[in-house]
Amino acid sequence: PILRVRRGMRVRIHFINQLPQPSVVHWHGMLVPEAMDGHPRFAVPPGGQIRYEFEIDNRAGTYWFHPHPHGLTGTQVYGGLAGLLIVSDDEERALGLPSGEQDLALVIQDRSFGPDNQLQYASGGGGGMGGMMTRMTGFLGEQILVNGRPNATLQVQRRAYRVRLLNGSNSRIYKLAWRDGTPMTVIGTDGGLLAGPVTRPYVTLAPAERVELWVDFSAHSAGDELSLHSLAFA
Repeated sequence: PILRVRRGMRVRIHFINQLPQPSVVHWHGMLVPEAMDGHPRFAVPPGGQIRYEFEIDNRAGTYWFHPHPHGLTGTQVYGGLAGLLIVSDDEERALGLPSGEQDLALVIQDRSFGPDNQLQYASGGGGGMGGMMTRMTGFLGEQILVNGRPNATLQVQRRAYRVRLLNGSNSRIYKLAWRDGTPMTVIGTDGGLLAGPVTRPYVTLAPAERVELWVDFSAHSAGDELSLHSLAFA
């Protein structure tokens, strides 16, 4: 789920661990007390629970949450335990940015599926450093999913949109660009909104990074398709 909060709000979140292994929630990019930050030493055992309580002290922006237990982070994120945490504030509202249906959040993840169409995670192959790192940080999946869907498409109106992108993959880096070469207008990154929009031919997102784009679809005709692609890079 997407959690939407306002700066200055005090939140209280009850986490109940129904997994057969320890887990914990890390509020990625958020300014929270140490005990609330989801450090592995605060992992909740199976059947246990914890109450997260903190005040939202971040500027408006796109943040996210995911598990962070020692040695299990990669597999739990891969299994789907991650979501967006979107912060708003008065400064952002005064800008009149696109909102509501014109505020799109896209989580990009690569996944592999077995013959039974279930998620398949690399075994890690042995007990060496390479195997340990694969189990911890993940591997490259065979399909790219957007909000959990392969070959994802969205219908939009001919107007301006705010598009939030999160690289929720375990290892894969993306070099994202519009297929027709349209420049990208970047309005925000991991730390929130930029002082002003910047134009780039592409944006590069490593795992956990976020970027926000301003996309004006009014320049396109009804029925046009605008494709987002990950370009090759060394």
